[in-house]
Amino acid sequence: MADSTARQSLGSPLHSAAMPDAVECPFCLGSETEQFSAFGSALSVSQYYCRDCRTVFEWMKRKKSPRSSE
Repeated sequence: MADSTARQSLGSPLHSAAMPDAVECPFCLGSETEQFSAFGSALSVSQYYCRDCRTVFEWMKRKKSPRSSE
């Protein structure tokens, strides 16, 4: 039998140091969003849930380019 303290409850939010806690919803432009999954349909996207319109959407993970503009 699995230890119940090792399981994460379904209602607790995910935390990733590299990802923002909330992003703007592309459907309703709401700011009441939370990370739903660290990965989406590809490794380059993360899934977020909008509490305003109750929609799951994907957000592109982007890093600032190390190249400087010349």
